[in-house]
Amino acid sequence: MSDWLPSFQRRHTLAVVVLLASALATSTFLPSIPLAARLTLLAAAVGIFGLPHGALDLNLIRGAKQGSRAALAAAIVLYLAAAATVLAVWLTAPVFALVTFLAIAVIHFGLGDTEDLQGPQRALEVVARGGFVGIAPMVFYPATTRELFAMLVGPESIPALDSVLGSAVIPAAWLWAICFTAALLWRLLVPRTGWLISCAELLLTAALFAAFHPLAAFLLYFCFVHSVRHIADLGAARFPDHGRPAGRWLLRESLPFTVASIALAAIVWFVFARSAAYDETMIRTIFWGLSALTVPHMILTAWWHGCGEPQPGDLFARHV
Repeated sequence: MSDWLPSFQRRHTLAVVVLLASALATSTFLPSIPLAARLTLLAAAVGIFGLPHGALDLNLIRGAKQGSRAALAAAIVLYLAAAATVLAVWLTAPVFALVTFLAIAVIHFGLGDTEDLQGPQRALEVVARGGFVGIAPMVFYPATTRELFAMLVGPESIPALDSVLGSAVIPAAWLWAICFTAALLWRLLVPRTGWLISCAELLLTAALFAAFHPLAAFLLYFCFVHSVRHIADLGAARFPDHGRPAGRWLLRESLPFTVASIALAAIVWFVFARSAAYDETMIRTIFWGLSALTVPHMILTAWWHGCGEPQPGDLFARHV
């Protein structure tokens, strides 16, 4: 166990509670902004705060395989092939891609935010926490979420989208509500260290998705809750004894791939911007891109966990 990570996690959870409470307290005073501006802010936040948490995936291979070039090359091929496959599915079967992406989001966010839990409690919180991103927007803002989904799948796929939403939203909503309630009751009835602050975080996150536009709620949760936790875990795996060198290592290792991902996204945006409206092009660039990166990210992180979470290796940093 890292010497500094538990303390960081406690401070981060407290910071999340303060952030969410402050956001909710000021929500009624915030001006309404156009969708284009929301998407631009989301793109900037994802690029700065969200992408770095996946930019360290190849470091996991580097560490687990002791710097093997063959393993690194195989991981790069896997990453590119998986990402290309996801984009191909979006182009050929967008509604299927959307439903799959939502299911993957529930699993990915849920697993990433429950690594300190085990057994049935973790299963409940995987759905409860993952459902914030994958289900809650459809519960609290059905019309707005449907409009966003329609831009993601395109006008020709709207009938199929409406059919899927009509049959899936209510069961998904009930599943999320039951798991969320059970997860909250579990923490209340079987208290452990930090139970009060964790309950506050669960409730405030649910309130966030109920009070804020889905894109704004996703921005806050993805960038400042989920991504920070994953990055801290990797930093502690590399430097378990000291937080400062971990921070320097995280910055140096994540920056090149983060910049490359932003550049690639910019190229894609400029290619498609000529044939579609700004909102549609931007939302597809963000969420098609995130889904294309999430699948290989999940594969490599699951593999790393299965290997016993060996110390990540270095790709760029030489002195930290």
